[in-house]
Amino acid sequence: MDEQRQQAYLTLINTLLTCPSGEEGQTLQDNAEFVDAGLVATMAQAAEVLAERGDENAAQFLVGMANQLGEFLGLSDSTATPEAQLDFLLEVLQATLDSRGNPQVVYPLLQENLHLLNDNFARILYDWATAKLAEVEPEQAQAIAAVIGNFSNLIQQFPLGNQANNLEIAITGYEVMLTIFTRENHSETWASIQNNLGNAYRDRIRGERAENIETAIASYQAALEVRTRDAFPSQWAMTQNNLGNAYSDRIRGERAENLEYAIASYQDALKVHTREAFPSQWATTQNNLGLAYSDRIRGERAENIESAIASYQAALDVYTRETFPHKWATTQNNLGVAYRDRIRGERAENIENAIASYQAALEVYTRDAFPSQWAMTQNNLGAAYSDRIRGERAENIESAIASYQAALEVRTREAFPQNHIETQFNLGLAYRDAPQLDNAYHAFAAAIDTVEFQRVEISLGTANDADKQKLAEEWNSLYSNMIEVCLELADNTQAWEYIERSKTRNLIELLTSRSLYPDGQISTQRQEELQQLQEAIWSEQRRLNQLQAAGEQKLSEKSITPAEIDYSHINQLRQRYNELYPYKPLKFDQLSPLIDKNTAIIEWYIFDDCFRAVIITAEPPLAPPYQGLRCTHKWSLSKFPPQEKRLKLPQTLDESGHSWRTLGTITRPSSQ
Repeated sequence: MDEQRQQAYLTLINTLLTCPSGEEGQTLQDNAEFVDAGLVATMAQAAEVLAERGDENAAQFLVGMANQLGEFLGLSDSTATPEAQLDFLLEVLQATLDSRGNPQVVYPLLQENLHLLNDNFARILYDWATAKLAEVEPEQAQAIAAVIGNFSNLIQQFPLGNQANNLEIAITGYEVMLTIFTRENHSETWASIQNNLGNAYRDRIRGERAENIETAIASYQAALEVRTRDAFPSQWAMTQNNLGNAYSDRIRGERAENLEYAIASYQDALKVHTREAFPSQWATTQNNLGLAYSDRIRGERAENIESAIASYQAALDVYTRETFPHKWATTQNNLGVAYRDRIRGERAENIENAIASYQAALEVYTRDAFPSQWAMTQNNLGAAYSDRIRGERAENIESAIASYQAALEVRTREAFPQNHIETQFNLGLAYRDAPQLDNAYHAFAAAIDTVEFQRVEISLGTANDADKQKLAEEWNSLYSNMIEVCLELADNTQAWEYIERSKTRNLIELLTSRSLYPDGQISTQRQEELQQLQEAIWSEQRRLNQLQAAGEQKLSEKSITPAEIDYSHINQLRQRYNELYPYKPLKFDQLSPLIDKNTAIIEWYIFDDCFRAVIITAEPPLAPPYQGLRCTHKWSLSKFPPQEKRLKLPQTLDESGHSWRTLGTITRPSSQ
């Protein structure tokens, strides 16, 4: 599918949305050449985006029109029979053969038959291919397998339809090819298939993410057994770059070691893919190398950031705005992140460079063309303005607030919950600096609500231990900031309730991570249902993560997200999990039955620089609005030597759900 046709679909959709009621039929008739399966698929995609943005009326209008057109064009699911799929398989393979794999021929055919590319199509391909290849002569089998390979390459890159299904079809095709092209009889072709199979598994949506990456690494390593530097230098360098990407994404193994492997692979690739001989590939690998150095754990942090900056700047020598606008913007954003993290040089100058890089990226990353990347860069720009040294402080904070608010137009709780938490937290920090405490309260409250809505993923997610620790630190700082804002607003009741909510979140993590539940409060049946919900949420989240990644990569020139990204199912699962879980935080008005005039409840909480005691009594204190709650003198942690800090805090309080340790300053998140 060419970009001009895709843009024509979007233009037609916009016309349908804005034309007077009753003129839709004439509009479609006037654009009859674009009324096909591709338009139906694009309508479905646009409806998803409109729903995510809260425009339900327009979304429902497009869904209804897409359904009507689908029926008119004969695209209903009832037509996706195995017989129809087999007929289409033979047709598309013949078109691939006749056109020598020309996407301008094959992609329109795929567009017209999107309804056939469902879960069963890969099975149809496998069953037909294995049977056919077994009954023909070896020479003919090789010719058929080669056509299947070309088709697999095309559908792996096909930007429409269900991306998960497309990748499964491609993987099936590659694996069928490997039964004909072995290392012994066709080593060069075998290596090429292994490289392509590695790409498909690295992008794969289905299956376990960690296992898919391991398979990708194994495929790249197999390809490199044939694609040596001496025999096939360019292909060797390409596969080395791909292997570096897989090691950068790797979940299993030690993170520090994986990054060292990635850096070594990128550096190997650059030995052949030089700027003079392969400028585009050289720039791509330089950007990848910069990302790896930015994340690097081993070595000196300051030196790693300098290496990252040098790699990004090298990539920008080739990635100009005129020739590679999207890649230029991506690298500008990455360079901004590196400058904001930079240790060497003058801090004020580094932040100015970061701001300039983010602003440059936003010249290409517009909200209409690249919504998620626009929001990411707006978030990063807000963080840079929050840290800015030059200029007037109040004006910088206002700029930060404006950037965060812009990012939240896309980073909604429904579509990007984790990003929503991060940006809401950053917005709250900026409001505290303003100072606009009421606004800070609402920003932190929105972030905490989303944290608690995601409690199953937070507690039992598939992230590694280091990532979980980082998230735990950020969330503890989120609650701590919220409690401090409540105290600054003299709302001690809310402060205490957020202390309890913080305890509840930590206690839930403790209980679920140890597979424990409160005795007598949860039945075996409910435990089983919670476990099933956990597994369903993990599976759906992995699928959505991969779809978002695929959308960023393959639909980067379009103003809509993939149609498969429907967040309603995972949000329903989260809601059900939260309803079933029995442990809920206390409200202040629930304390009355627990205390009398001879009883007081004392609660402790650790902040960044102090700890406080909250005392709750049956008799209200002298001055409102405390209503039986007072926050006593705060003790500064700086008064205690580090060793005494550890000794004087009661160890038993750890198990009550508090996080009893000094929290570091939260690093505002940045996406790369």
